[in-house]
Amino acid sequence: MISDLNPTFLFFMEWGFVLAAAVVILFLVLAIRRAPRMKAAFLWLIGHLTLTIIAYLTFWAGLGAEPGSSSIENISDQVQFLFGVAGLVWLTGMLCFVLGVQMLKDQFSTKKYTPIQKEEG
Repeated sequence: MISDLNPTFLFFMEWGFVLAAAVVILFLVLAIRRAPRMKAAFLWLIGHLTLTIIAYLTFWAGLGAEPGSSSIENISDQVQFLFGVAGLVWLTGMLCFVLGVQMLKDQFSTKKYTPIQKEEG
């Protein structure tokens, strides 16, 4: 299935994303040390990126299913299963992302909000 595409391109697509996400995870770990009060939000974002990497690799494993000794029906079921798992892991990662962004928003919102009053005069 995947053998029709350029293997070098596929290698860079698959592992390039993983490398970029790993760099962002490293950045977030260093950011925790600089801003410890936002640790919980950064941990949710790290969870999001980790689950996204797992979903991405599971998706590519589904695309790379080789016929081998299995029948076509088994391969189709295997690919559909891997795509389903990748989707569920991705969904869980997105929930982590939403929680992380919400926690960051709460850190930057003002607790004592007072609207600007019009001056009479």
